Amino acid sequence: MNLSYHDLQRRTGNLHRVWECIQDGTLVAVKKLDKPLRKKEFITEVNTIGSMHRMNLVRLCGYCSEGSQQLLVYEFMKNGFLDKWIFPSKHCRDRLLDWGTRFHIAIATAQGIAYFHEQCRNRIIHCDIKPENILLDENFCPKVLDFGLAKLMGREH
Repeated sequence: MNLSYHDLQRRTGNLHRVWECIQDGTLVAVKKLDKPLRKKEFITEVNTIGSMHRMNLVRLCGYCSEGSQQLLVYEFMKNGFLDKWIFPSKHCRDRLLDWGTRFHIAIATAQGIAYFHEQCRNRIIHCDIKPENILLDENFCPKVLDFGLAKLMGREH
């Protein structure tokens, strides 16, 4: 779904909060690209992300490309990024995940990566798997995000 920049600004309080999608009530989050891609590259990335449907991948719900403004609209993940749940800090020492949950997250993340390598029409090499690119839903199921450094490869490579 192509959305206008003005509409995204209005619905998210100038891109500072999540909003509820009108169509089905799904909560979504908006990611603004810091370094805009060329229009063709951006559309290629949107088409690539939008064509992938897997439990361990963040679902793309829409996008905006107006001038230098490029935004991706993703499903909202209640527990945020993995890094805040595995690295201790003075603000969240009591929120670190136990090793059983960490193991589950590692396996599910590997399943998402395996999907890129084995099941996609074009193989995808993500090139930037790290805790800051893994989101956790309300049940701590991980979903891989950020295909900004992804490389598309034909099946023959």
